[in-house]
Amino acid sequence: MNRAMHAHTPTLAVTDPRSLTVRGIAFLRQDSSQPADERVTHQTYDVAGRIIAQRDPRPSSDALPTISTLHSLSGLSLLTNSVDAGRQLVLAGEAGQRLASWDGRGSERNIEYDVMLRPLAIIEQGRIVERFSYGNMDVTFGHNQCNQLVRHDDTAGTRFFPDYALQGALLTEARQFLLSLDVPDWPVAEAERDALLEPAPLQSRWRFNALGEAIEQADAMGNRQVFGQTVAGQSKTLGLTQAGISQPQALLADTRYNALNQVEQETAGNGVVSLYSYDQQDGRLTGLSAISADGTLLQQLDYSYDPVGNILLVNDTSQPDRYCNNQLIEPISHYRYDTLYQLIEATGREVRNGASHGPEMPGLQPLPTIDPCQVSNYKQRYSYDAAGNLLQMRHEGAHNFTRNMHVAPDSNRSLPDDDGEVDFVTSFDANGNLLQLVRGQAMRWDVRNQLALVTLLQRKSAPNDEERYVYDGQGQRCRKITRAQASGRTLVNEVRYVPGLEIRTTADGEILNVVTAQSGRNRVQVLHWEAGKPGTIANDQVRYSLSDHLGSSTLELDQQGGLISQESYYPFGGTAWWAARSAVEAKYKTVRYSGKERDASGLYYYGYRYYAPWLQRWISPDISGEDTDLNLYKMLKNNPLNHVDLKGNVAIPLNAHFYWEGGDIPIPHLQNMLLFKEINPDYQVNVWTSKVKHLLTPLAVMSESNDPAERHLALAHGDSLIQRNPEKLFSSLGQAYPNAQKLEAIYSRETNGPYKNYAAASDVIELASTYMEGGLYMDADVAVGQPLGSLDAPHGFLVHIENGLTSNAILASAPRGKIAGEIMDTIVDLYTRSPGMMDDNENYGWEKKRSTPGEGLFSRLKLTMHMTGPSLVRNFLPATAEENKAYAVPHDKFFYRETPYTNNTQLEQRSLSAIFFRNLRHGLNGEGRWANVRPGRKTSI
Repeated sequence: MNRAMHAHTPTLAVTDPRSLTVRGIAFLRQDSSQPADERVTHQTYDVAGRIIAQRDPRPSSDALPTISTLHSLSGLSLLTNSVDAGRQLVLAGEAGQRLASWDGRGSERNIEYDVMLRPLAIIEQGRIVERFSYGNMDVTFGHNQCNQLVRHDDTAGTRFFPDYALQGALLTEARQFLLSLDVPDWPVAEAERDALLEPAPLQSRWRFNALGEAIEQADAMGNRQVFGQTVAGQSKTLGLTQAGISQPQALLADTRYNALNQVEQETAGNGVVSLYSYDQQDGRLTGLSAISADGTLLQQLDYSYDPVGNILLVNDTSQPDRYCNNQLIEPISHYRYDTLYQLIEATGREVRNGASHGPEMPGLQPLPTIDPCQVSNYKQRYSYDAAGNLLQMRHEGAHNFTRNMHVAPDSNRSLPDDDGEVDFVTSFDANGNLLQLVRGQAMRWDVRNQLALVTLLQRKSAPNDEERYVYDGQGQRCRKITRAQASGRTLVNEVRYVPGLEIRTTADGEILNVVTAQSGRNRVQVLHWEAGKPGTIANDQVRYSLSDHLGSSTLELDQQGGLISQESYYPFGGTAWWAARSAVEAKYKTVRYSGKERDASGLYYYGYRYYAPWLQRWISPDISGEDTDLNLYKMLKNNPLNHVDLKGNVAIPLNAHFYWEGGDIPIPHLQNMLLFKEINPDYQVNVWTSKVKHLLTPLAVMSESNDPAERHLALAHGDSLIQRNPEKLFSSLGQAYPNAQKLEAIYSRETNGPYKNYAAASDVIELASTYMEGGLYMDADVAVGQPLGSLDAPHGFLVHIENGLTSNAILASAPRGKIAGEIMDTIVDLYTRSPGMMDDNENYGWEKKRSTPGEGLFSRLKLTMHMTGPSLVRNFLPATAEENKAYAVPHDKFFYRETPYTNNTQLEQRSLSAIFFRNLRHGLNGEGRWANVRPGRKTSI
C-alpha cells in the first residue's frame, strides 16, 4: 500500500447551524504524484429538517437533484423522484400502511387490508395479482393455523400453509404453480382459483428442535436433509437421505470452530478437509485450503491485506508456476485501489485463447491442465467518473481489449460504446431498467420492475429464442423457462425452484432433480435423473463446490474427491478461465461467481436484481430505497474483492449501538461490548449513556482485573468504544424526524421520576440511533459469537426472529429507514393519546405501566412490550414466517452469558482464546428483570 497516496485524503462533513450535514467531501487520488480531487455530495433540507434533495458529486449546480423527496404532513415520504429510478408516488393510510402507489412507467398498485391491517389483496393495473387467506377460530383450522396465513395466491401460483409449530414456525408448505405464464387475476371463490392451478402440489416439510432450530427438511421429492448442531447452536453436520434410499449419506461430516466462532475446519462427506486460518490481531481470513482424503492439496488460497482490510494479493499455492514463451505465469493476483478504495488495477491469469469480455463464457479447457500455455497473464485497469460510474476498462493480455462506457449527462444510466452512438431515452424505461442487454437482446420488465424476459436470439421471420422468469409474492424467482427454435420445433427447457430442490426438465425428455444444500461454507448438489440421464454420468452424482472468500465456486469435486471442474474469475465476476474433465459434466454447473446462478443471457441472478459482470454494474436501480450511495447502479462501491452483495440490495452500515443508563455498566455487559469490537474490528461501536463515568469506571476495573480476558479486552479495545450522549442524539434527530421533540419527552419521562423504566427508554434509543445513523443495536446483555460482516437488509430493517418469536433486543436499520421511522411514529401516538383501554385515565400509561407487577394486561411487562417493545415491532413485519426471513438478523451469531464468572485461578491456566466465550449460550436470555417492581420504590434499572 502506497501511504503517500493516501496522505491528506480525509473524509469531511459540513454541517449547518442545525447540525444537519449539508456537504460530504471525499478526496480522490489514484497515484501519489497526483493532486487530490474533491468529491462533494450535497444535501438540502426543509424547515422541518427533512432531506428534500440530494446531489452526487457529478451534476452541476443547476442540474436536477439526484434524488428529491416530497413529504406528507405526517412526515412520510409522499413523492420521490430519482434521476436513476424514476418517480414514485405513495399514499399511506392512517396507520402508515401503504395503500396505493404509482411509478414513472404508469404502473399502479393498490393494497387492501382487513381490520387488523393484514393484507387481503394486491391489485396491479386493475388485476388482483395476490390474495391472502388467514386461519380463524373455526375448528376446521387445526395445526396452529389460527391468525396465520394459510393460503397465498401470488404471481406464480398458490402456496398453502397447512401446518405450523406451536411457536409459529412453518412445518409444511405446498406450492402449486399456475397453468399459464400470464399474470393472474385471482377471483374471489377458492374453487375458481384452484381451477387456475396445476393439479399436483409440491410439498416441503420441516422439523425443529426445542430451541426452534431446524433439524430436518424434506423437499418436494421426499429427499430429507438432517442438520446437526453443536451445543452452542452452530452448524456441525449435514446428512442426506434420498427418496427411495434408506441409507443416509453424510454431506458435511464435521465442523470445528475457533474461540471467535469462526470456522476453522470442515470435513465434507467425500473426506475433503477445508481449513481456514485467520489473523490473530484482526480476525481477517488469511488462508483457505482444501486437502483430499489421500492427502492431495486441492486448494491453498493465501490472502494479504492493506491496513484498512482491502485485499492486495491472493496466492493459490496449490497451482504450479508455468512458463510459456519466456513468460512466467504465477497463480498470484495483485490488486490496487484509489483513496476511495475503488479497485483501479488487477492482475491475474486468464485463458490464452477464447477469452470473453462479454456475456459469453470463455472456451472450456480440458482437465488436467497439462499445457503450460493454456493460460496467460493479464492486467486490467479501471477508471470511474465522480459518481463511481465505470468510464473505461483497459485489458492487457494475450489479446488486448478496451471497453469504454458512456454515462448519461443527467443520471447514472450508462451504456457501452460498442455500437458507436448511444441513446439513453430508448435504452432505459422511465424507472431506469435497461431495455437491451446487447444488440438484438431485448429485455422486458414486469410491473414490479422484475426482469420478466430476455431475448436470446432475435429473428425476423420466426419466433425468437427467449428466456422467461416467474417470481413469487416475495419477489424471488421460482421458474425459469427457456424457449428455442430448432428445425421447425420449439424446444422448451424449464427450471422450477422449491425449498432445497431444483426441478429441471428439457425438451429432449430429460427430468433432473437437483438437491441443493449448503454444507458449511461450501455448496453441495446431488443430481438425480428420473429420465434422460447422460450416459457418462452416474445417477445421484454428488458435486461438492469449494468456494473462495467471496463464495465464488472455484472447484467442483465428486464423491471420491476427484476434480470435476475448476474456475477462476476476473475481479468484477466474469470468468477468466475454466476447465473440466468432460464437457458433459461441465454443462451442469450453474452456480459460479459469488455463489450465484448464471443464466443463459450471461446475467447473474442475485435474488432482487440482475448483475452484468462485463458491464460491472446492475442492469436496474436498487429497489430498497435505502442506499446511502446515490449511484443506484454501482456494484459493491467498485470494490468487489472486499464486499459481497447477497441479494442485490444495500447493506446496513457498520455501526454498532449499545445503551446503558442508571449507573456504571456491569462488567459482563461491558465485556460484551468490547468482545463485539474484538470480533468485528470494522464496526464503529457506540455506547449511548448520559455520563462518561458509566463507561470509564468499569473499564478501569477491567484493565486491572485478574481475569486475563477482561484485561485483554479492556486494554486492546477500551479506547475504541465511543461514548455518545443521548441528548445530542435527540438534537440531531430533531433535524431529520418531525416528532423528535415528542420522542425525547417520552425518553425523558422514562428515565426520570418514581416510575422510570429504562427498558422502554432503551427501546426509544435503539430506534432513534439506528434511524439517524444506521447500524445494528443490541441490548447490553447480548454477546456476539461470530463475525457479522455486512448485514444484508432487503427492506432496510432487521430484527431478531427465532422460533417464530420477535425480540427487539437486536435490531438493525438503514439510515432514515422507513420502518424504524414508522415504529417511532406509533410510539409517539401511543404515548400522547389516551386509549380507551386505559379507562380514560391520562395517568394510566405513566403510572400503571411502571408500577403494576405480574403479567396482566395492564402490567409493567405487557404494556411496555406493546407500547415500545417486541409486540409493537412485530406489528410492522409480514404475516408469515417465510416472509419474515427477509427481516431477520442471523440469530445463530448471538449469545447470552449463562453465569458471569469462573474462578480466576482456573482461568489463568487456560488460553486467552479459550475463555473469551466461557459460559456463552446460544440465543437471548430475556429474563425481563426490568418488569419486576422493587419493594418500596416503583422503579427499576
